[in-house]
Amino acid sequence: MERIYKRESREPKADPSSRQIRRPKKRSEWMNVLLFYVLPFLIVNSLLFVLVSARPHITIQVADTKDYKTSTVTVTISSLLPITEFTSAQEGAELPLTQEKRNIYTGEIFKNGVIEIYAKTINGMTALQYEHVNILDDVAPVINDQYAIEDGILTITFEDSQSGLDPASITALTPSGIPSAPIWSDKLTGTFSFSMGDEPLIIHASDLAGNAMQATFSTHTEVLDPNGNPVESPVSQDSLLSDTAEQPPSASPETEVQIEDSSEASLAETAAPALSQPETSVPASEQQNGEVSIYIDTTTP
Repeated sequence: MERIYKRESREPKADPSSRQIRRPKKRSEWMNVLLFYVLPFLIVNSLLFVLVSARPHITIQVADTKDYKTSTVTVTISSLLPITEFTSAQEGAELPLTQEKRNIYTGEIFKNGVIEIYAKTINGMTALQYEHVNILDDVAPVINDQYAIEDGILTITFEDSQSGLDPASITALTPSGIPSAPIWSDKLTGTFSFSMGDEPLIIHASDLAGNAMQATFSTHTEVLDPNGNPVESPVSQDSLLSDTAEQPPSASPETEVQIEDSSEASLAETAAPALSQPETSVPASEQQNGEVSIYIDTTTP
């Protein structure tokens, strides 16, 4: 008992006055207002504003074409809210699209034109996006204006800026159905030469996309109506000389044609009004063999 008492007596006794009681600090009123009123109000109203004003975003991607006939379009719609309306069109006609994922649509296009995509979300906000497509080839080849008819040989140059000219498609026929193969060609430049006789020559050509055209050339003068149909038979050189011989030199010329003969003297007379050409024709040009050559028609079937 004595030992226990001595141990207890060695331990220092705590001073009650040295103890400090910590009391929690009171939160200020403005902090309570900020945490429980202002911040919740801002957060809730911001969310409402985002949801009410959220507008869908449309992305249109047109893939490159391989055959200049078709291509693929991909439409992606980014939206926070569900889409309630969706339409697709091209040049006023419906464009069929297939839904691949939630908001991704794909489809094929077969012609050039403006693609129009419309989308509307559940909050009533709409989006309208346009994309112009011009990578497909829907234009036939054309013939360069620098053609020539000399010594009964027609030389022409074809041009096609997209898919390119198809050399195997170039053929020539006379109105009676006699074929005429090119006597010379340069596929790199698209230049071809054909032998011409008394009959007109009808040239057919197409590009690699299948767009076809035709052009008619002749070494005789014809008068065509606006539809490209002859209204009178071709006027021969003999009749032209006999008609002009009867007219006085002071007659007012309608269309002047220069003709050269193999003789030493040259004759320049005026042509009859029937020799005036339509708007689709090119003025007659002088030839070494004395014939009048004229470009008659160029049409696309």
